Amino acid sequence: MAAVCKVFKMARRPAYRPSPWSMAVKTIVFLCVFFPSVQSIQTAAAQETGMERDVQAEQSYSPDMANLILITEQSRASEIKLKNNALALIARLLAQNRKSPEMLDALEFLAFEGTVNKNRINGKIINSYPSIRAKAAACLGDYGGEEAKKILVRMLKVELDSMVLIPALYALSKIGVTAEDEIVLNDMMRRLDARHPDNLLAIAYLDTLEKYSEEQAGAVQLATRHSIARVSQGAYTKLVQKKARLLLEKLNSYRER
Repeated sequence: MAAVCKVFKMARRPAYRPSPWSMAVKTIVFLCVFFPSVQSIQTAAAQETGMERDVQAEQSYSPDMANLILITEQSRASEIKLKNNALALIARLLAQNRKSPEMLDALEFLAFEGTVNKNRINGKIINSYPSIRAKAAACLGDYGGEEAKKILVRMLKVELDSMVLIPALYALSKIGVTAEDEIVLNDMMRRLDARHPDNLLAIAYLDTLEKYSEEQAGAVQLATRHSIARVSQGAYTKLVQKKARLLLEKLNSYRER
């Protein structure tokens, strides 16, 4: 009977209800455990989003764009080493038949480094780099096209260094000489002949005119013939004088055909 009463009392005992204090403690523990996890998940998601943006940025920042930015910056740097680096990169891209307006802009800037684009300290030009201008001229010949040709023709008008003029002449010859260019060539030769006759420059001049005359079947201007005759009698080596005479004979042979 006593056992039955005990069971009856247990059955009537109300269900366990946690105290408000214990509920508060459990809530605090839950928040401490759960919210760091949420924060870490959010942090991880943010990092992943940031990585995706970096990847997208890298994809939009293509190697070609990086090369063009590098060419632009180095071509306008003050150090000649950086300018040489820019020209080497341009030459490598041209060998791969890759061209861009940025490359042409850089070549134009370098082609007049020290002649048109002058930096002075106490009145002295400090950026006269004939080797840079010469390499730029050669690259312009490889670049080709009317815009590159305009730059080369302009170089022939302002350049005084035969070291630069020689590659500029051969570059122009590679692109193609016109009747308008004949005048520029003759003026250049007259200016340099009066200043300081240069045998290698005279050879480059004659080579350029010979190729042009072959393309024109000997139809060159009278002023051009006079200019060649002046070289044949000028203060040049016998080899250069002979080359000029042979070119005149070749031009005369076209008339006899």
